[in-house]
Amino acid sequence: MAEFKAARGKRALAGIGALALAAAGLLGGSTAALADTPEGLNFGNIDENASGVINIHKHEHQNGTDATQNPDGSGATIPSDGVAGVEFTAYPLSDINLKNAADWDLLNDLQGQLTSACSIPGQSLGAPIVSGLTNDAGFTSIDVDTIGAYLICETDAPDNVVDRALPFVVTIPFPWDNGWLYEVNVYPKNGLTGIEKTIEAQEGLGLGALVKFPVTVTVPLTQGSDLLTKFVIEDVLDPRLANGGVESVTINGDTVSSDYYTVETSGQNIQVVFNSDGLAWLKGQGQQQIKVVFLGTVDEIGDGEITNDATLYANTPNNDFDLGSNEVQTNWGNAIIKKVDSANPATVLEGAVFEVYEAANPYATTCAAELTDPANRITVGGATEFTSTENGIIEILGLFVSDSENPSTNALQRCYVLKEIKAPAGFVTPEGDAALTALTVKTGQTAEIDVQITNAQQEVPELPLTGAQGQILMIIGGTAVLLIAGGLVVMNRRRAAADNS
Repeated sequence: MAEFKAARGKRALAGIGALALAAAGLLGGSTAALADTPEGLNFGNIDENASGVINIHKHEHQNGTDATQNPDGSGATIPSDGVAGVEFTAYPLSDINLKNAADWDLLNDLQGQLTSACSIPGQSLGAPIVSGLTNDAGFTSIDVDTIGAYLICETDAPDNVVDRALPFVVTIPFPWDNGWLYEVNVYPKNGLTGIEKTIEAQEGLGLGALVKFPVTVTVPLTQGSDLLTKFVIEDVLDPRLANGGVESVTINGDTVSSDYYTVETSGQNIQVVFNSDGLAWLKGQGQQQIKVVFLGTVDEIGDGEITNDATLYANTPNNDFDLGSNEVQTNWGNAIIKKVDSANPATVLEGAVFEVYEAANPYATTCAAELTDPANRITVGGATEFTSTENGIIEILGLFVSDSENPSTNALQRCYVLKEIKAPAGFVTPEGDAALTALTVKTGQTAEIDVQITNAQQEVPELPLTGAQGQILMIIGGTAVLLIAGGLVVMNRRRAAADNS
């Protein structure tokens, strides 16, 4: 709730749309609607001992002509929504006594003395009578104990009320249709706005990707010929987002002419500032929605949780106003992989090269090594290939996990797939599904190894004369030697026997 106080040097009671009482020319221009109390009309002399009720129907400003609304509560329904959470205060005008005929002549003179301030020059105000807050239909009431003239001021309102209703005067009783009303219905109006922020579904999934923040603002209606004196939509980007800017400014899907605004950037502060031509153009856009898409590049992730909100600054001739949006968040994480020898996992391997891809089911409970698109590798920090260092570590720093606006909302982890495209020298590069490894990335920085991947040594031709083949040759050779030696022995014995005979 905004409090009733001066804001930035200007008075905060400014109204868009003065009140509306219908009859007898009291305070001029009038509007009306709702309630059915025609039986409350009294005739003849004023009941000097009567009390009264001021029924307040608080609604948004309307495009076009108001429906007929009567101070007794009869008439058509109001063609705009009620405004909940608004407080009014009635101040008796102590210097006017409706028991005196002459004081009635003073009432019309009050019209020209009313301002946005809750006072009337030259008039003393009695003890305040505070209403309850308006309900969802915009209704509240004030009971008064005595007849008299009352200054009614809007003294509290929700943050989305850009301008409060102008103060107005009500008399109890109120002259209408040649009679007197002791229960009066009044219809002050407000100009409302709103600001809402979201995040576009993330396209780039690695560090250096763009994050886009659409901000939607409702243009408030203003009273009469009044123009907004300021209309600025601002986004202050997190320091981890670089190259901030504005992608587009649209109204109901149509591009807003750049002649109506400028984009002003100072550090992380980005503003869409409507100029004088733009403020004049906004006069005809009441209750329409302007969408500004802010953007920035993820330059680093820090703790992985990058938050963002926006602010609307909308001034009227009588009030300075600002309204903050909801906060949104985009979540990022790191991945650390270790490359080791399959025969000896304690031995790390340098020089293995990987690519990273989005998983087919990014938010699966258990991540699987299934790609969405084998041709669509992810760029992280300008790199598409990641190589193991001398300690076997591959670091992929900055992968998207989730955000607060798109499914799966604020998920704590996301699935990716690693593809090995080159093994270290002397080791086998896996092929097909064997080259794919499921990877789970969690929001935030990590010092832990997310996954360990092995490589087997290459097979080579065996050395000559080793193994079974060499053994067979040696056996054959040894056998031949023995046979030759045996033959020589036999021959020598035959010769010796021949010589002796």
